[in-house]
Amino acid sequence: MPRSIILSLALIAATPLIAQTAQTTQTTTPTIHTAADLTQREAKLIETAKTVPTGFAVATIDDYGNDRTLLVVRLHTGDAERHQLWADQIYVNKGDLILVYGGTMQQERPNGTAPGETLGSSIEGGKEIPLHTGDIIHIPAGIPHWVKVAPGTTATYLVFKEKDK
Repeated sequence: MPRSIILSLALIAATPLIAQTAQTTQTTTPTIHTAADLTQREAKLIETAKTVPTGFAVATIDDYGNDRTLLVVRLHTGDAERHQLWADQIYVNKGDLILVYGGTMQQERPNGTAPGETLGSSIEGGKEIPLHTGDIIHIPAGIPHWVKVAPGTTATYLVFKEKDK
């Protein structure tokens, strides 16, 4: 009997170490997306965007639970949006955008696919910021924002979403 108690105690004591090792391995393994990979994904998304009336296509590149990376293609200006639970950091890969933030979303309605997110037809009274290839902007959670694309142009960008704590 004492031997089984000792083995049980050893197993209980080792469990946090095993869990910590698994967690460390999981969070310290880097993920890389090459320029060639991103260019290939972008080309596919552009073709997809051309086939839909919204001129919008998106692919999730990474999803780690509390943060994820999206590749977005826009051929047209889309809906304004607000994420109560997520901050967005946008890197403009190609093209020119105007980001409108703050103000009041017009015709705000729930986004049926994501809890805590709403969409709107536009933003009234927001501030406009022109963004160009290579620019990065951070949008805190809860702030309405709207990506506008100049007619006849294509814009691609990466969105790094982080769950607000």
